[in-house]
Amino acid sequence: MSENRILRRASYGPSSPEIGTRGTTTRRKIVDVSLVLFGELGFFNTSVDAIAKAAGVSRATLYQYFPGKDEIFLELMDECGSALLRVTRRIGPLGPTPTGFDNLNWWLGEWSWVFERYSTMFVQWANVAATESVVQPEIDRFVGKYQHQLANRLADAELDGLDPEFAAMAMMAVVHRVNLYLHTDRAHGRSIESVVDALSVFLQLVFFPDTPANVFDTLPLRVDSAQVITIPPIPSARGITIEERTRDLSTRARRTVERLVAAGAAQFAARGYHRANVDDIVAAAGYARGTFYKYFNEKQDLLLTVSAEAGATAITLGDELRHLRPPAADPAAFRGWLSRFVEFEAEFGGVIDVWTERGTEQSLVADLGAYGEAMTDSAILDFLSTVDRPDIPFDPIASVLIFRAIMERLARASQEIETPLDPEQIVDLMSAVIERGFFSRARN
Repeated sequence: MSENRILRRASYGPSSPEIGTRGTTTRRKIVDVSLVLFGELGFFNTSVDAIAKAAGVSRATLYQYFPGKDEIFLELMDECGSALLRVTRRIGPLGPTPTGFDNLNWWLGEWSWVFERYSTMFVQWANVAATESVVQPEIDRFVGKYQHQLANRLADAELDGLDPEFAAMAMMAVVHRVNLYLHTDRAHGRSIESVVDALSVFLQLVFFPDTPANVFDTLPLRVDSAQVITIPPIPSARGITIEERTRDLSTRARRTVERLVAAGAAQFAARGYHRANVDDIVAAAGYARGTFYKYFNEKQDLLLTVSAEAGATAITLGDELRHLRPPAADPAAFRGWLSRFVEFEAEFGGVIDVWTERGTEQSLVADLGAYGEAMTDSAILDFLSTVDRPDIPFDPIASVLIFRAIMERLARASQEIETPLDPEQIVDLMSAVIERGFFSRARN
């Protein structure tokens, strides 16, 4: 945190620029009520008026302390980000030893504790980070700083066959995403403790695949008893798929709808659903606004169709994964599947973010996402179950969450670093992380 004195912005009347006790209390109250509102309404649906009203101050008073809600968000981000940095500075040496594994498990437990303490902020952080906004550069700067700090700790551990910067990026992506699942009710009922332990085993093997089996016996690792993925009812997509919308239309009209859907998916991925607007979409598709409204009522109507198409593709990819052999048995087939998934994530990443962060009030969008996710998780479970792991503790459902996090987040994270990875490098990293973490100790 900064040690500089807190100064007010210029107010509407004479006042001292330096905040006193009363001003500090007011400023803290503004920050605290903002955190509550971000949790209840979401960052994008929270207005400055709502914050001022909840804090019991006028807009003018709020503007004496903050230029707007973006700056309030950044202060909250600095607070929870500083807590993460402190945890990283305190970690002990890592390695293929009981002490190294214990340090990793402690670190992940503390990381999860920080996430739980600031869960509202971290959930909103994920929403904002996936959306074009004025605070995004600050988020990117913090992530870069934190990732570099992690990479330095991993470099000290002398990882074998894994670049420390890439390993740090993968660790951040997976741990943050899995904690997001836990705090948005998307973890199939897993406890925080069991997921932390599963992450510990997974990352220990990613970093040190040759860790002796008896190292894992040195901690009382927890595995939740329930190992079932509940599949929700199939949501009705009647009237919202491209096929349904264009059934009675001409070939030319069908192509128009397809281009609008593709442009919508691309804009949602590039700018985030909340920032993308109809003007952006029609400009990208090469049409006028009138053409858009000929086929869709509003942006959310388009989101329904993009969600339906994304869900169908996700189920197809899940079916393919279900029938794959372990990576070592057919590496080309596994890498081919990873490549197709990376393409899917690049195309539909925006709607996946809406599913993950529950960023819409449209229940059918949420239902489509929940069904597609459950079917994909079921396929991941089948794939991970193709081998036995007799010498390590293995929690199948927690491992599904980790695998899902890799697929949803790692490709995107690889584009947010100073030198983005190309598609082949992304597949290389995904393949290495999955094979080391899930299959390095496999027995057919």
